[in-house]
Amino acid sequence: MRPLLQILDWILDGATLLLLTLLLLVVGAQIFARYVLNHSLFWSEELARYLFIYLVFLGAAIALRREGHIRVSFFVERLPSGLGKAVAVMGDLLLLLFVGAVLVQSVRLALMVWTVPTAALLIPWTLVYLGILLGMAAMVGVTLGALWRHLTGHPEGDRPW
Repeated sequence: MRPLLQILDWILDGATLLLLTLLLLVVGAQIFARYVLNHSLFWSEELARYLFIYLVFLGAAIALRREGHIRVSFFVERLPSGLGKAVAVMGDLLLLLFVGAVLVQSVRLALMVWTVPTAALLIPWTLVYLGILLGMAAMVGVTLGALWRHLTGHPEGDRPW
């Protein structure tokens, strides 16, 4: 499982770096066109918004992987090790249930809007909602990695990937 998680790690980091670079280029081009050329790029705001959607959901998977989401661990850290492990596994399973439900709904939504074009770019809305789907799929992978780590007994600070 470790090589798969390392590949997921690499893909998430590379994709978010690429998306952030594209976002900066699109916004920079819009600023240049508007204030230097006195001409507005009609598609740039919409594209920037869609790139940001991808960044948010893939970034959420990265934050989950790095354990950067807010959590209250005061009581869990004070539990005996066996009970703490059970609570960690239960938390992973609940998160997996939630993320899986969002993933299923994002697939349904993406399929429903396949023929509906966006306003400026005229691309199918499915490509926009694909960001949610990819982010949730990455979160499923990250959560499965955390569940595996908790079940096999790897300590919290010793990330297997």
